[in-house]
Amino acid sequence: MTGFQLQPEKFNRAKYPPACRIISLDWTRAEEYNSPMAQELLFQTHCGASGDMILAALIDLLDAGDEFRETFENIGLAVTIAIEDTVKNQLKCKSVAISAPAASHAVTFETIEKFIAATPFSARTRANAHSIFSAIFKAEAEVHGEELKNVHLHELGAEDSLVDILGFCWLWEKLDCCPLFFTNLVTGRGTIQTEHGSLPVPPPAVLNLIQGLEYRSGDIETELLTPTAAAILATCGSQADGQHMVKGIKIGCGGGRKTFNQVPNILRVVLSEKENMTANDRIWVLEFNLDDCSGEMVAAAGEKIMQAGAVDIFIASGLMKKGRPGFMLTVLCAEAEREKVIAAIFRESTAIGLRQRFEERVILQREIQTILVSGAPIRVKISSWQNRTMNIKPEFADVCSLAESSHIPVKEAMRLVQGVIHEKYGS
Repeated sequence: MTGFQLQPEKFNRAKYPPACRIISLDWTRAEEYNSPMAQELLFQTHCGASGDMILAALIDLLDAGDEFRETFENIGLAVTIAIEDTVKNQLKCKSVAISAPAASHAVTFETIEKFIAATPFSARTRANAHSIFSAIFKAEAEVHGEELKNVHLHELGAEDSLVDILGFCWLWEKLDCCPLFFTNLVTGRGTIQTEHGSLPVPPPAVLNLIQGLEYRSGDIETELLTPTAAAILATCGSQADGQHMVKGIKIGCGGGRKTFNQVPNILRVVLSEKENMTANDRIWVLEFNLDDCSGEMVAAAGEKIMQAGAVDIFIASGLMKKGRPGFMLTVLCAEAEREKVIAAIFRESTAIGLRQRFEERVILQREIQTILVSGAPIRVKISSWQNRTMNIKPEFADVCSLAESSHIPVKEAMRLVQGVIHEKYGS
């Protein structure tokens, strides 16, 4: 497309608000952030979702219209942004309209990567935007049977899509990227016209993005769930089940461009809080036994299973039938990653079956902060229960790096780190 050239001379970093400050890629929280409550977002997707509806709902929630417009009209894109109060079926909401030049040619993932990397946003916002675009390109690559580097986007390559995705990530960071949930998706039905001709709703890329999630077509004959929104929700969020409990403290409402008689074309987002810092979670537990595989092969398979999306894996040795030495592997994974993890188990190991169960778990609220020890940055994981700190654990790889750079034993480096932890956080 023409005009898709980043213009860094237009950046004015001094005017960007704290949410745009550059922070490290380890997702360290700003030191001044201190929330007494755990927060989360719930998108109510009863009428689908689009990129501009997600932006409008979050802007309404955060009352960030002026700040958003000023920020995104000054990042080197030829866009103008209109944010207005509007009404859909007698319900008030916000609307966001992004005017941008039409895309004259398709763009590659490399082009998008370079643009994101050159923006003035924090590393956290850039990393999230990169993940969302990566999901879109991977979905398109699978649909067309192409390698990622050869995929070219048409409808999703324009400046307005960049604003949709970067804008969401920027607004989400204002909420410290708190956990994000969404209700069952509504895709719409019928057909839409694309660069590839007339396609059924939902189009192939959207179907790929929401694979493994619950959705329905609904009664409206048009596209209700756009690829941008599908990528944002599937990449950054989790689908809420019928048992999901919220304690709403604020609501934002974003309106879509179309108006329907059957249902208000709005997307609501609810910001909720939890009175304690625990997080209730549901997770798949996959177990299988191996008695015909060496320890080396088991270790290699475990690494590949983790790479496929497992949350954790642990291996126990024991005696199997006929007195054979063997292993029992237990794998934890989220619902969205279950199929990929199961595929990796069968591909990388000699397993011919597995046991699975969906379990509830209680996890502590976790937070990563960075401390300085002898001038070296050390990441520490802080775990809390009911607003009380329970554990503070340094990242062992960082401790080893400190030992190597200081030419001291690892145990001495650990003592130095623990001393700084006790001084900063107390015993």
